[in-house]
Amino acid sequence: MIRFWDVVERAEKGKIVPEKEWDRMIGEVAAKVVSDYDLKYDPEDPVPSDDSLADRMFEAGVDLFEKTGIYCMDTGKVLEFTRDEIMEALDSAPDKAIYGSGNDIVETPHREVEDSRDPIVNFSPVGTPVTEELFVPVCQSYAQEPMADTFSGPLITTYRGMGVTSGSPVEVEAGIWNVVKLREAARWAGRPTIPIHNFMSVAERTDATIAAARPEFGALPGDGLFVAAVAELKVDYERLKKVAFLIHSPYVIGGLYGPLMGGYGGGPAATAVLLVAHHILGLLAFRAQRHNAFPVHSHHVCNTSRDMRWLVSVAGQALARNTDLVVFANAFMASGPCTEMIVWELAAHSLTSTVSGWHLNPCAVARNRQPLHCSGMEPRIHAEVGHVAARGGITRKEAGRIVKALLDRYEKEIPKAPIGKSFTECYDPVAIRPTDEYIQLWDGSKKILGDLALDFGLMG
Repeated sequence: MIRFWDVVERAEKGKIVPEKEWDRMIGEVAAKVVSDYDLKYDPEDPVPSDDSLADRMFEAGVDLFEKTGIYCMDTGKVLEFTRDEIMEALDSAPDKAIYGSGNDIVETPHREVEDSRDPIVNFSPVGTPVTEELFVPVCQSYAQEPMADTFSGPLITTYRGMGVTSGSPVEVEAGIWNVVKLREAARWAGRPTIPIHNFMSVAERTDATIAAARPEFGALPGDGLFVAAVAELKVDYERLKKVAFLIHSPYVIGGLYGPLMGGYGGGPAATAVLLVAHHILGLLAFRAQRHNAFPVHSHHVCNTSRDMRWLVSVAGQALARNTDLVVFANAFMASGPCTEMIVWELAAHSLTSTVSGWHLNPCAVARNRQPLHCSGMEPRIHAEVGHVAARGGITRKEAGRIVKALLDRYEKEIPKAPIGKSFTECYDPVAIRPTDEYIQLWDGSKKILGDLALDFGLMG
């Protein structure tokens, strides 16, 4: 398999391509492989059950990656890979990731399409801005949830009244504070050694990440860190420096990919191809042991629209059927906490992802833009739906029927989705409990979902 240092060398010695030319070329190649492999988005089938479509999607992703490679933004050069190198990397890729240590080990296996095993669920506010004062209570609301296999934290934009500026001394100190407070939240939740799947949400630079990655601050062996690609199929030295550190560390390396539907790649089919290709990037350039996908609609800034449900489903099936990769679907909602719409969005995303071979990583809410609009209740809803779908043996066809019914309830509201309530409005910030209103909303919604064939009695 290609070594990490072979990747670095290719970033130094590859052919020079202007970045604008790269962006244009990505669109052209994506359009060609979509045509070559006859990949067609069907809005009437948001959860496809066509195995041939999934397999063609995988082949298209490999083909696109072979034709493009990876772009290094710092050198302006292209990292090229042969098909043999790509397939060798996929054949030898990890088929499980292990988080935690001691009594808190979470083994995360590769999932299959329509897998009856519970998905592993990583609870996360996914970078929602919060205040320093509420950072720990918000994190505790996630870590204390029984179905949280791991958790991670939100984002602070100021520290001690100063902006957390990339590359500044404040960023280093805020990064250390971030890790300390995450582990403090875990202790308050009564789960002091629960794995933190991404222990750095505040700092961007590698020096700040390395400074904070110490056990005395709370980063424990078996925790994890994400390394994010730049859309589309780009890396830079800041990311590769993180990898150079992580391959010598006790932390799980996660690849993070967010191709933009409606961006350089184009529509749902082309963006799904790019999502598959990004997983190959993560395997080769990041040495990722698990992979996290958050494709986002460039206009709606969510991934719960009809076209995004199809995209996530078919890309997940392509990876589940043709690789042994450990893959997670990250949920991005248009609506906010404690609204009826958030329930239907969460259910549609979780159901689609679970039956399509993904593990679950919920969730960003209110388009991930509204400060303090997040709580542990949203991933609870997402996780319960995923567990029920797996335990109930829900098929893709059944999931498609349910998702279409859910889309009927919220699809037209996406452009003007309600932002919902802030953490202090839908949770008791001292007791760290959801309000009766939020609990009753979910209980009532479960009855409606039950009528659609989701049996919540399977939760025990």
